[in-house]
Amino acid sequence: MRLLLQTLTARDEVASDPMKPCRVATWNLDGYRNNAPSRLPQQIEVLQSLLADIVVLTEVQDTTKLPGMQFWWSDPGKPPYKPRDRAVGIASTWIGKALNVRDSRLSVCVCLDAPLPLGRLIVYGTVIPYAMDGVRQKAALAWERHQKAVDDVVADLSDLRSDPDFVDSRIVVAGDFNTSLDGSNWYGHPGARSRLVEGLTDAGFQCHTRENIRLTRAADRAIVDHIWTTADLLPVEPLHIWCDRSHPNRLSDHNGVALSLAAKE
Repeated sequence: MRLLLQTLTARDEVASDPMKPCRVATWNLDGYRNNAPSRLPQQIEVLQSLLADIVVLTEVQDTTKLPGMQFWWSDPGKPPYKPRDRAVGIASTWIGKALNVRDSRLSVCVCLDAPLPLGRLIVYGTVIPYAMDGVRQKAALAWERHQKAVDDVVADLSDLRSDPDFVDSRIVVAGDFNTSLDGSNWYGHPGARSRLVEGLTDAGFQCHTRENIRLTRAADRAIVDHIWTTADLLPVEPLHIWCDRSHPNRLSDHNGVALSLAAKE
């Protein structure tokens, strides 16, 4: 109840802002585990309490629904993932059209018809695999799939920024990056992290999730689920974090993050 009241209060405050912000949230639901269905109703309650216009869910099943929102899903993966498992789902209250990405199993990109002053808004959701993805199956070396995904993401977003059809579009990037960006090197591959930050910064993106919450909020883990945007979108409230690893009966093995953003005039 405290989470709901705090979120509603923050939303009410920014709703009256003349810049008319939109709220973006991303959360890894840890939805591949056997107990995932039992946790989902509570996860949906948390997500609805955020009153987000855009939600990027990761490690989710394509049967997941958020009332009043349309979903766009990544393609199914290969075993050991089940047919319903999806790396990414983008949900929004606005209509949109899917755009092409390099790896449609790990990323989704949607061009949304958002209300003014936002206008056309592109959302890119992704999962960059963790260190040991594919190692147990002897299909990859440690960090191999992570590094490839970083390069794919940077290439996709660099292409978007240089595409004449989208050069003036506002862009939101969100999802599970499996790397910390707060300067602590808490988790991630150093070389891949450098390529990610340099590539997205060079393409005109800024990261809004670099806060070291282990220092500022006594959190148990660093942020690895991030929100980036083009410079024409500005945060209008502090970063909202929930589901820390130290919380009893927590609903996922990842923190969720949410942020309200307004179009820069």
